Amino acid sequence: MPAIYLRNVLPTLQRWHQAGLKTALVTLFNTDGSTPRPLGSQMAIAENGDAVGNITGGCAEAAIIAEAQACMAAGQNRSLRYGAGSPYIDIRLPCGSGIDVYFDVNFSTTDLARLLAAEQSRRPAWLALDPNNHRIEVGIDTATPPSAPGLYLRAYPPITRLVLAGKGPALPILARLASAADFEVIALSPEPETLEATQAHAARTSPLTTPDAFHFNEFDRFTAFVSLFHEHEWEPPILRLALASDCFYVGALGSKRTHQERVEALRKLGVKESNIARIRAPVGLKLGGKNPPEIALAILAEIVKTQYAIADGA
Repeated sequence: MPAIYLRNVLPTLQRWHQAGLKTALVTLFNTDGSTPRPLGSQMAIAENGDAVGNITGGCAEAAIIAEAQACMAAGQNRSLRYGAGSPYIDIRLPCGSGIDVYFDVNFSTTDLARLLAAEQSRRPAWLALDPNNHRIEVGIDTATPPSAPGLYLRAYPPITRLVLAGKGPALPILARLASAADFEVIALSPEPETLEATQAHAARTSPLTTPDAFHFNEFDRFTAFVSLFHEHEWEPPILRLALASDCFYVGALGSKRTHQERVEALRKLGVKESNIARIRAPVGLKLGGKNPPEIALAILAEIVKTQYAIADGA
């Protein structure tokens, strides 16, 4: 059966553990050539064949599930190669690539709980995998990961949080797109209808009564903030708080002329020039669209691009 795509398979793995099922945590730890899924992609597989996550984009998931069941039956961890250089000549990956996958059927419930607790508290974590010696080590936050030949380090950053404040149709559309991209969405608006339209796609929503009523203390370096107000008198107090935080992205809706007025308002509030310069405005990549769905898509695309640039050290 096909596996359901999930960004994070660990909560499902824990539920299966707690239900008394045998399980496998499958990790993509090496690739040769272009591959459909990035290094570190994972699947959680239960003994009954239920599976979540994705390793090859559909090319080998059925074979991976069958192999995981065989590993569970034997009670043994193992690594296997699929694609180029694999003994499974009937499984082909795009562009003639090859991948190495590790099957762990003995993943510690303690390590699993530690990784999930780190996610809940928005602390980065990592898993060090030594496929040759069948060794797994987990670390949280500032713990120094081990270093050895053949070791693969899989990072678990906190889920990307997107805080939206504003009005209008672009806000719920952006919330829906971001939710589909596995973001945690928090939406604030003075419009009840906007909050109602956003509720299904947000972790939580909150009403705003005045600009000074914005009090959000959960910004961190894994958070993006977007202001979607058309009446820009709402913005300065709200942007001041976002710009004083560690969030990796701050965007604001409006034209270049509107942004210049915004900059002057922020200066009057005493916001530092270096912080003002952080604002992405006009917000979003220049895709040419003007309609709310197109604006929302451009904003999300810029956030994702910024996030990957930071991860790559650009």
